[in-house]
Amino acid sequence: MHKSNHHTIRMLLQQYHDGLTVSEIVERTEKERRAIDKALVGMPDTYIDRWVEHRKQWTAVWCVVVPPHNCPKPTKKKEMNGRAEFRSLVQ
Repeated sequence: MHKSNHHTIRMLLQQYHDGLTVSEIVERTEKERRAIDKALVGMPDTYIDRWVEHRKQWTAVWCVVVPPHNCPKPTKKKEMNGRAEFRSLVQ
């Protein structure tokens, strides 16, 4: 059984907000390219942000979604003129 590279890649991409190419990820993690390719495809929170030209070929720049810390659920305040007003639980 082998260790997943997902956490390592996720933490690395969070440090580079402009994203990294697979070659840059391989260089920084010192993991095999094939393992990085496979991990990126299997990670639901990574995506190709853009393509850059490198040696007359297009290379994907990968980024990771950074979820917000908290998104409070709204609650109904009261109805005014037939419309419900909502307010946040956290103020």
